[in-house]
Amino acid sequence: MKTRIALLVAALGASGLAFAAPANAGCQAGWTPWGGGEICDGPVGPDGNFERCQSVGVLGFGGTNCFIVNIADANPPRVGP
Repeated sequence: MKTRIALLVAALGASGLAFAAPANAGCQAGWTPWGGGEICDGPVGPDGNFERCQSVGVLGFGGTNCFIVNIADANPPRVGP
């Protein structure tokens, strides 16, 4: 019995690590029971531009859109370190 419990705990721990989201320092996400979204910003270049990717998912449908934004015109403001 103890062996089965130990195997179950190990399997649950391993599955949690396998399905854990990656750490993203330049991202913000929101979630609801119906869907969610995420904004990720890349590093700022010398000209003040950076790449922003916005992802959304609603009821199993969604997508990602990436584009270049200037730090002065970013709305919402830049997300990142």
